[in-house]
Amino acid sequence: MKRIFGLGLFILMIGLLSACSDDNSSKEPASKPASEPATGSAGDDIFQKSCITCHSSGDITGGQVKLDSTKIHADFQKKEDLYSFVEKKMPKSAPGSLSKEQYEAVVIYLWDQKE
Repeated sequence: MKRIFGLGLFILMIGLLSACSDDNSSKEPASKPASEPATGSAGDDIFQKSCITCHSSGDITGGQVKLDSTKIHADFQKKEDLYSFVEKKMPKSAPGSLSKEQYEAVVIYLWDQKE
C-alpha cells in the first residue's frame, strides 16, 4: 500500500514539476525579438555575441580578423552597402541568421568606429 501511494505521489510531483517548467523553447523564436533597438551599444553587444569569434573591432578583441573603420569606409561607400554585405554574408557560420534590427545595430556600431 505504501508503495502504491509513494508511486502515485511521485507521478503527481513529476506532473506538477513539468507543468511549472520554464522551457518555452517550442513557443519562442530562436532569435531575439525584432523590437531590439538599433543603437551603437546594442550593436556592440550583438558584435560581442555574434562576430567576436572571427573579428576584432575597436577596443573589442576576439578573432583573427581585425575590422578597422578606414578599411570599412574604403570598401563600402555607403552604410547601406555595408548592411547589404553583412546581412548576406555574416556571420560566416550562419549568414542571414540575425534579425533586421540586429544587423542594423551591428552596422551602426561598425560604421561609427573611429580608429
